[in-house]
This record gives sequence, C-alpha cells and structure tokens, in this order.
Amino acid sequence: MTDVHDSAPGGKPSPRSRTGGQIAIALTLALLGFLLATQLRSQQGLTQRLSIERESDLGRILTELTDRSDQLSSEIVDLRVKLAQATGTQAQQRALVVDARQQLEAVQILLGLVPVKGPGIVMTFDDPKTTVGPDVLLDTVQELRDAGAEAIEISGVRIVASTAFTGTPGALIIGGTPVGAPYQVTAIGDASTLAEAMRIPGGVVDSLAANQGASVRITEEGSVSILHVSALPQFVHARPTTRR
Repeated sequence: MTDVHDSAPGGKPSPRSRTGGQIAIALTLALLGFLLATQLRSQQGLTQRLSIERESDLGRILTELTDRSDQLSSEIVDLRVKLAQATGTQAQQRALVVDARQQLEAVQILLGLVPVKGPGIVMTFDDPKTTVGPDVLLDTVQELRDAGAEAIEISGVRIVASTAFTGTPGALIIGGTPVGAPYQVTAIGDASTLAEAMRIPGGVVDSLAANQGASVRITEEGSVSILHVSALPQFVHARPTTRR
C-alpha cells in the first residue's frame, strides 16, 4: 500500500497541510481554555457556595452555642442559689437541732432525769441534838438555788421543783424517802460562789451554828457527781398551750 502525503516538492509540507494543523491546534487550545475556564468558574462558584454555607452553618452553630451557654449559665446560677438555700436550710436545721438538744438537756437536768457531774460543793449536816427540821433543808436548797446551783441532791434524793420536804426532826422525809442524819447535800455550780453563799451571816449555816447546835461542813470540789435520778412527773391537770 502506498502512503500518499500532501507535501510540497522537495518533501516539505504543503501550505494547505500547515493551515489545517494550525486550525486543529487552535481549536484544541480553545477547547482546553474553555474547559479550564469552565472548571475554574465551577470551582470558584463551589468555593463561594461552600463558603456561604459554612458561614451560615457557623453562624447557626455559634448561635446555638451561645444560647446553650446562656442556658447553662442560668442553670449554674439556679443551682448555686438552690445550693445556698439548701446550705442555709441545713445550717438552720442543725442550729435548731443543737438548740433543741440544749433545751432538752436543760429540762432533763431541771427535772432530775439524768445523772450529772461538775464542780460544786458537798455540805454535811451533823445533827447531834436532832434539831434539824425539814424547813432547814428546804431553806438550804433555796439558798443554793439563789447562788446558782444547777443540780442538788440530799442524802441520795435528787431535788427538783416538785420535791416535798416533810417529817419531823430526826425523822425527815424528802421526796417521799426517809433520810437520817448526818444529812449530806451535794450541789453542782460555781464552787466558790456556792460556798460563800452558804457562809453569809444570817444564812442557814450561821443560824444552825448559833441557835440550834447543829454544825455544817462545807467542802469545795472540782468535780462532784449526782447519780441519782427522779421519776418523770405525771401531770394530771396541767397542759401546754400554744403561744400567740
């Protein structure tokens, strides 16, 4: 088979062949330029679209985060307020419990329902002539209370507000219990104050020594114990009332 070449004499390409090649090259370059421009425009449009969408998404996310942050901040404030209220309530409850316990202990001591100990004095009444009557011991209790005695016991009998002093000299009955000389009085309170109160001129001790022939020994103690307790009183007529 014989190849046919469109060439000029001397083996050189003819002008018509060169013109067709140039046109093909131009068309190819134009097509490549068009495709490149189209691709570039497409990429730029996509980039702009993605950029816009990202800004929108970021704005939405930022708004949601801001709203959530505000919500969390509000919740934190509420929780802090509730915590403060709860802490205050617990503190108040603890204070009320402590106060209630202190009042209960005071009532138990006043009623003689619990053993107690503390500083105080021990008084021993010697009555060789059997002259000490119930009035003497009752006056002693009153003077001790006036001096600040917080708990008193006489010969194993716990003295409370309802304790009765009856009998006769030599046959005394305290709170329903017979007691005999020597009478021992134990009182808890400031020891020096109680002792001084018992020794004041004209008091029980002074009167006993001067007029009745009985004697009293007073000993100040750093710690004394009153172990005997009284029974819980039964109230038949008295009832608590609501304060107004």
